[in-house]
Amino acid sequence: MTQDGGRTFTGERGRNPLGDAAQHEERTERLSSAAQRAALSAEIDALRQDGYVVLRGLLTPAQVQAVREAIEAHNTQTAFGRGEFDGFRTRRVYNLIAKTRVLDALCLHPTVLALLEGFLDDQLQLSQTLGITIYPGQGAQALHRDDNYYPLPRPRMPLTVNTFWAITDFTEDNGATLLVPGSHRGNDAQPPPHATRVRAVMPAGSVVVYDGSLFHGGGENRSDAQRIGLTVLYTRAWLRQQENHFLSVPREVVRQMPPALQRLLGYWVVGNLLGWVEGRSPMRLL
Repeated sequence: MTQDGGRTFTGERGRNPLGDAAQHEERTERLSSAAQRAALSAEIDALRQDGYVVLRGLLTPAQVQAVREAIEAHNTQTAFGRGEFDGFRTRRVYNLIAKTRVLDALCLHPTVLALLEGFLDDQLQLSQTLGITIYPGQGAQALHRDDNYYPLPRPRMPLTVNTFWAITDFTEDNGATLLVPGSHRGNDAQPPPHATRVRAVMPAGSVVVYDGSLFHGGGENRSDAQRIGLTVLYTRAWLRQQENHFLSVPREVVRQMPPALQRLLGYWVVGNLLGWVEGRSPMRLL
């Protein structure tokens, strides 16, 4: 048995890895249980219909404070954005998963994993972890879709799901994320001018989860305080990640992680053939 989920994948057992039975067996492997996913049926339906859902109070104050301290520590070494999209009054700390272990519990939060696996009906992979601090005076970000780099026609099945954690309160004044409900189901280059727009106003410790096809953007910070958020972006496990975790996360750091998080980084064989190393599970390298 390998460490990745406590099993040996089909290709290592000598069976036909491309057969329907073998593919079904592998692709139904999940990090969450069927009962956990069923308990979130209302939230999954909202995500499908509206393109987003807000889950409040998932983190303890201690967890929020630990993540905030980690982001702020790296902000001191991070320049402001160099363009309007990144934000001239915004700092972005990339690859946080390699820099602190306080993110592990967020990336593996059982409620979030069950919601995402139920929504996608597929296996997950981490695409990026990104701390975003919007400072006073930052203007609103252009509305955009997070999955525009995948060249597939729209409307299409969901490919990515973003989880944006509020590390400070997200308010109307400090730049709460702007969302266009239902826009994930269309093929417009931009949302219609008359389309409804809502803000993800929520207290620290909450998370807004949205389909990568949903139009959204950072809000204007009209307050006198920073708005700190953490993006943990997930994709279907057979898609290319934004962050190349095999290069950006040192192997000695990966060894410290729980097996489920190692799997989410990509140390996993998907569909019995995608991601192996000389015909074996990449977990063997750890």
